[in-house]
Amino acid sequence: MSSKSKIDHIAILVNDLKVAEEWYMKRMNATVARRDEKYIRLQADNLNISLLDNKHYSRNHIGVIVEDIINLPLERGPRIVHRDGTIGVYEKDPFGNYLEYIWHPNNQKEQNSE
Repeated sequence: MSSKSKIDHIAILVNDLKVAEEWYMKRMNATVARRDEKYIRLQADNLNISLLDNKHYSRNHIGVIVEDIINLPLERGPRIVHRDGTIGVYEKDPFGNYLEYIWHPNNQKEQNSE
């Protein structure tokens, strides 16, 4: 990645989506951009927060936008196709945290999943 990275989202594991949604919306004045039974994406003014049900997901991560699919760093991890059509590659840092390099087809950056 030659230019500065742009953060798409921060994903955090929670054990109660409803409680997490209420807590974050109250404190961040966010809106719900997407929701299903396992995941809620909140949109704040300058960042998206993905609340992930820890019964279905196993890792917190920071999502970094990749502008072109050919720029996904496949040498850093397997390619994951998400249910909304986005494609990601997860890379673990030396401390056990994850970066997700994520590409949005058709510039659908308002939608995302884990």
